[in-house]
Amino acid sequence: MRTPEKILIIRLSSLGDILHALPAFVSLRATFPDARIDWLVEQRNSFLLSAVDGIDEVLILDTYPMRAAPWQLSSWESTGKLIRLLRSRQYDLSIDFQGLLKTGLMSVLSGARDRIGFPRDLVRERPAHWFYRHTPEPPRVPMHVVALNQLLAQSAGAHPVKSNVSFAVSDQDEALVQSLLDHEGISRFVVVNPGGGWHTKRWDPARYGRLAVRIQEELELPVIATTGPGEKHLFTEISRHCGKTAVRNFQLEFLQLIPLLRKACLLIGGDTGPFHLACALGTPVVGIFGPTSPQRNGPWRAGEESVFRILPCSFCNGRSCPTRNECMDITVDEVFQAVLKRIGRNQ
Repeated sequence: MRTPEKILIIRLSSLGDILHALPAFVSLRATFPDARIDWLVEQRNSFLLSAVDGIDEVLILDTYPMRAAPWQLSSWESTGKLIRLLRSRQYDLSIDFQGLLKTGLMSVLSGARDRIGFPRDLVRERPAHWFYRHTPEPPRVPMHVVALNQLLAQSAGAHPVKSNVSFAVSDQDEALVQSLLDHEGISRFVVVNPGGGWHTKRWDPARYGRLAVRIQEELELPVIATTGPGEKHLFTEISRHCGKTAVRNFQLEFLQLIPLLRKACLLIGGDTGPFHLACALGTPVVGIFGPTSPQRNGPWRAGEESVFRILPCSFCNGRSCPTRNECMDITVDEVFQAVLKRIGRNQ
């Protein structure tokens, strides 16, 4: 395969999965510094990629009109314009990091001369692999999703680069976060993020509250609980179990977490966007895992900590649970011991 001058990355969603693909992008950018690298993504996730340094253009695929009214010609107009734009770019290479029928089809419709994607056993939807011209050999042992994505970048000729993802943060967001920290009078702190896209991935907020008490009293580190839209009730429950030990609550937009996590000495959370953002930034982490595997979705680097239970049904990837979510029945002491290990490595 000759050196590509124009590369199209396809990863439409979700925030965590896009973050998992960013190290592969970093490797591509480092290996091909003069190449044009565009990224095709869904509208709702485009804000994240707009903050990533080194992407030439973020292209939007809006599938909602087609799903809402597929019988109307107007529903297909924006996608038709996008396909014409992609074909006009004359990409040397497309790389599909998602493995769906629609992403595989978009790789073909883009007109890219070469197309790379996952092999049959690794795509999300089996027929997707028919759309690719090159697929890496399936790994013989389970791998972290970040490493799997690097396999695709290596298939394009990229050399793996072990560096943090570079994000551009607005002056306003930097100033907002600093003002919140100044108001609280803190500089060294721990962040807990109790949210999660699936309720099965969320650790009990009451236990986050009791954990925060131990961190603040025994380690003398202030704790900040970050919450997003619709998550205020999680902090309310955390506060109920903190007694007289006050825990701060920062309600931030996703990109505003970047300047906060850059300053944090640790993030504690489950398998969700803020956790993977911390990994991308190189922030130390303690992950709490239940239905998803820490081997595949856990911390990206050696030296980080994960806490989980081994049950017959562990790592089922279930969004609902018939056994009262027993895999997340992890004690406060277990997580606190992991915190001690990770904080100790920072000393």
